[in-house]
Parts: sequence; structure tokens; C-alpha cells
Amino acid sequence: MKKLHIHGNLLKVFLLGTLLTGCQNDDILSPQGTADVTVQDESAKINAELKLVKEGLTTLQYIKQGRFTGKLSKVSETAYYTQYSYDDSTGDLWVTSKRYNKSTNALVEEIKYKILNGRCITSINLTTNWTSQFVYNEVGRLNEINLSSGSLTQKQVFTYDYNSATGKERLKQIVKSTPAGAYQQINFFYTIGALPEKADKYPLNSEHLGLDRYLPYFTKFSDVLIQQVQITPLPYTNQAKPYYRYYYSINTDGYATGRNKEYFPLGYGNEAGKLGFYGAFDYSTNWQGI
Repeated sequence: MKKLHIHGNLLKVFLLGTLLTGCQNDDILSPQGTADVTVQDESAKINAELKLVKEGLTTLQYIKQGRFTGKLSKVSETAYYTQYSYDDSTGDLWVTSKRYNKSTNALVEEIKYKILNGRCITSINLTTNWTSQFVYNEVGRLNEINLSSGSLTQKQVFTYDYNSATGKERLKQIVKSTPAGAYQQINFFYTIGALPEKADKYPLNSEHLGLDRYLPYFTKFSDVLIQQVQITPLPYTNQAKPYYRYYYSINTDGYATGRNKEYFPLGYGNEAGKLGFYGAFDYSTNWQGI
């Protein structure tokens, strides 16, 4: 398997060559020929995409041919693996994820996602019997998740900050609640001290969102990488506030190639029980050969 961290100049040469090739003989193509070339060009574009193939000990595979070429097909972790399938035969796209125990191949969890206009609007966890309804704001950001299981309900409300310098919204906090009241608040920060913001060129779903990390159907939550997270129990009465801090290695093309995660279970500044984790990010345009 050939892995690479694409350098900017090489990528520009490749794209320029592709564009020049696609422009030849446009004036003599028939309408059908134009359609064929469009399909071929789209296929070539998908095949040339840079994709994440490994994060730490987790490996990712993608569908290699057919209408769903390039979509996530399998995620393998240390003790589990998840397989993904796609079905649009009813007119709507449904994505099914099935998580298995590696040692026994026993099904651990099955979730179905309904996708509309590229966004997940419903997920049904067939294992826990919880259904989630996703509500988006006027610019397509995820605003709410409404969860239900029989008579039980929960809600998650997402709040964003508008960054006037970039014209982008960034996830500020999530408040989780039941009909009895709010029970948790999660705050996201995009700098640490004097360290600058870092562009997020390959968005993944933060583990703090409670979403599938690798499915791209919940919209982008920020234009920059998360560098700090604080979790506050509610109502707050001086409990510990778990705190996470993230440091990234960035390559010359702006992609994150490594992440150090520090976890402070008793809160910011309290070293007791502190844990550290490191994971490297590997990308490849040769994902079809994996």
C-alpha cells in the first residue's frame, strides 16, 4: 500500500494535468459524449481523492467500485470493527453501520442513518432502541439532536460562535438535557494560550459529540481544529470538570499528521490521574488498493 502526505506543488501539477486533459476536444463532443465524460471525470476525481486510511491503531477502508465508490466501508479498531452499507433503493439514502467484536464476530451495535441532501436527519439505534432526530440551522449547522426511546427523551442543543475574521461559525458548546433539566455542558476552544489556531483540512467528528467519528453526514462543526474541551456537570455544585487538551503536528500541506491528547479527569490544572494518548494520521490517494 502506498501512503503519502501530498505536497502542494505535486498536487497542483496533477490537478492541472487533469484539467487540461478534460478540456481537449470539448467542441466536437456529442451530448451523450459529454455526459459520458462527466461521469468519467467524476469517477476520476473520486479515485484521486486524498483519504484518511489510519488514525492511531484504527484503520479505515472505502468502497472501491460502483455507485458508492469512495464511501466508508470498514473501520477496524483494536477490539472491534465496524462495517458500513448503503442503500438508496427507496429514494432516500440509508447508511447502516454494524459493529462487531473482533474476537467473537458477535454483533455489538447496529445503527441506521437516514441521509437527506447530504445530511443525517434521523438515526435509529437498533441495539439500544434509541432514535435521534437531527435539526439543522439556516446555514446547515447542526442545531439540535432530539433523542427518544419509548417514553424517555433527551435533547442536545448546539451553540456556535461567529468568527468575523473568517466568516465562519465554530461550535462553542453543547448542552444535554432531559425533561427534568440540563445535566451536562461541553465547551470547545480552538486555541491554547499563545498557540495559534490550526486549520481543519480533513474534518472528523469529535469524540465529544457522541456521533460516528468518520461518517461525514453531520456537517462541519468548525473551520479550525479543537484544542481544548471542558465538560461541566449540571447543575454545577463544585464537581470535577473533566478537561481535555490537544496538540497537533501539521504537515506542509496543512493536514494534521499527529495528535497528542491529554486528559485531566479532575479538571484543568489538576494533574491527579492525568492520562496521555498519541495517534498519527495517515492519508493516501491509493485507498482503492487497501
